[in-house]
Amino acid sequence: MDSQDKKVIHQKNRPFLAACYLLAVVFLFLYLFPLFFSFNTSLKTSREYLLNPIGLTQSWSFDNYITAWTRARFGSYISNSILYTAVCTVISLLLSVLIAFPIARRFFPGSRAVYNIFLCGLFLPSGTIPLFQIILNMGLHNTRLGYMLIMTGVSSTSVFFFTGYFKSIPKDMDEAAVIEGCGYLRYIFKILIPLSKPAIASMGVLSMIGVWNDIVSSTIYLTSESNFNITRGLTVFTGQYSSDWTLTAAGLFIVAAPLILIYVFCQRYIVDGVMAGGVKG
Repeated sequence: MDSQDKKVIHQKNRPFLAACYLLAVVFLFLYLFPLFFSFNTSLKTSREYLLNPIGLTQSWSFDNYITAWTRARFGSYISNSILYTAVCTVISLLLSVLIAFPIARRFFPGSRAVYNIFLCGLFLPSGTIPLFQIILNMGLHNTRLGYMLIMTGVSSTSVFFFTGYFKSIPKDMDEAAVIEGCGYLRYIFKILIPLSKPAIASMGVLSMIGVWNDIVSSTIYLTSESNFNITRGLTVFTGQYSSDWTLTAAGLFIVAAPLILIYVFCQRYIVDGVMAGGVKG
């Protein structure tokens, strides 16, 4: 195909490309506008917000962030959130890899059925009441261990994603490792996991978001302030009869800031993992 043919094809596809770019701009606006609105609200005073909730801020003051950090006691809760997020994410990813790899390679009879069972888990409820009864009977209610057990698990999304990604890794590498005398676990930790960095980064970020932003499970299973995670601090800005939306917006950005930074640094791996993970199902 010469350059003239490519030019003709490009001209024919211009309307389609223009429609795609327009659609991308629309979705970009839909995603960024709530963030801009929240950031704009966080810079307003309470009086300014009540007078004009949707208008641009005139004060441009970051005092709300200082007040929100102090009043919500984020400094006291952030260490708990880091502990919960790190432990739950690492264990969840490790379990997902150990389950997805044999399913992808069909190492045992019925692997396809197990895979379909995990897919069915995408449509099932979380089972909060049975889990609460189990944690209560085990004496782990209002403990860090009990909360981490609840938040740690093998999600159907992770198994589905890792299975598709592992299928894109050639089986020749498995055979070569066996010939060289590499054991099963050694192969997973020394070869498979390093090769799966994009997929692990993608699922890792999703897992971290789920644990870091959790407020429902922390409300159910944690009742002592010494065990609270960072999102529980947001509840101080909302009362029965009124809410301070300027401080709430500032608190939301404080809570989201670590995840935003992690996403920025892991963005390349996330994109690579999503593209590779969708090659095979």
